[in-house]
Amino acid sequence: MNTSDYGRYIACFNARDYAGLHDFFADDVSLQVNGHEMQGKQGISDFYGFFHDYVRETVMLRRFIEGQGTDFAHVAIRFEGIRELTAQELARRGYAKMTPVPAGMSVELDFFITYESRAGKVKAIRCAVFEPPAQ
Repeated sequence: MNTSDYGRYIACFNARDYAGLHDFFADDVSLQVNGHEMQGKQGISDFYGFFHDYVRETVMLRRFIEGQGTDFAHVAIRFEGIRELTAQELARRGYAKMTPVPAGMSVELDFFITYESRAGKVKAIRCAVFEPPAQ
């Protein structure tokens, strides 16, 4: 992926265009974030379909570095609670390690993401988040 491709990828993500995101993914893509792993295009779409019912998530590119089979991105992600996402609901859906998001809450976090590619398609996405210290 190059910087221009990544710009289109972010545009699809921010527009909740999951079908457009699928164009970037290998069929067996995996996403690791917050102690959970989602498998396949449908698994990723199912997760974000659920999560985005509760949270407006906006990705802002800070830096993209194109690699040889592995690309790196530093992004800021703004999370805005649009419906109450409780620990109980996260656990019920199988995402117990994720942080609840109260309705009306807003936070921006830095993420460092690697994208491993094969034959021009993203095979693995791994995210590391750096949460701000408690106030």
